[in-house]
Amino acid sequence: MSNKSELRKKYIQIRNDISNEQLLASEKSFLSKVEENLEIVKHKSIACYSSIGKEMRTQGLLDLLLDIGSDVYLPKMNKNSKVLSFIKYEGAKNTVENNLGIAEPLGNQEIEPENLNLIFLPCVCFDLAGHRIGMGQGYYDHSLEFSSSRPELIIIAHEFQKISDCLPDTHDVAADACLTDKKLYKF
Repeated sequence: MSNKSELRKKYIQIRNDISNEQLLASEKSFLSKVEENLEIVKHKSIACYSSIGKEMRTQGLLDLLLDIGSDVYLPKMNKNSKVLSFIKYEGAKNTVENNLGIAEPLGNQEIEPENLNLIFLPCVCFDLAGHRIGMGQGYYDHSLEFSSSRPELIIIAHEFQKISDCLPDTHDVAADACLTDKKLYKF
C-alpha cells in the first residue's frame, strides 16, 4: 500500500467483512485479555470510546471498567472543532447517539485529557511502533497534543488489523500499547 488513504480503505473493508459471530468471538477473547491485564485499568480515570460497526466492541469493556471501580469517560464531539471533550460515563442508558451514530454521554462532568490515567483509542489498523490509522478526521491527534505529561495511550484492535507500517506523519501521536483479541503489545 502506498498511502494512508489506501490502507484505511483496505482495512475498513477487511473489518467490515468479518461476521457477527467473529465479532462476538473477538470481543470475548479481547475481554479475557483485559481481565488478564486488570492492573492496567483498575481504579483509574480512563477514557474509552463507544464502538460502532465492526470495530472491536467496547460495551463489555465499559461495563467491566465501571464494575471494577474505574472512573470512565467517553469522547464527545464539539461542533466546529476537531478537539474532543471527555465526559463522565454513567452507563449505556445515559448516552445518546451523535450524528455519526456514536454514543456520547449525556452528562456534563468533563475531565481534561491530561488528567486521565489512560485513554483507549480506536483504529482502522496499527503497527508495532505504536502508530495507528483512524478514520481520517484527526480527532484524537488534535485532542491529544500535549505539551507536558500525558496519559497512557492504548489502541484497541482486532489482531488482523496489525500491519507493518502505518506511514505516520509528524503530527501523529504514537500509543504506548495495543490490546487485541490475541495479545497485549507494548511499544
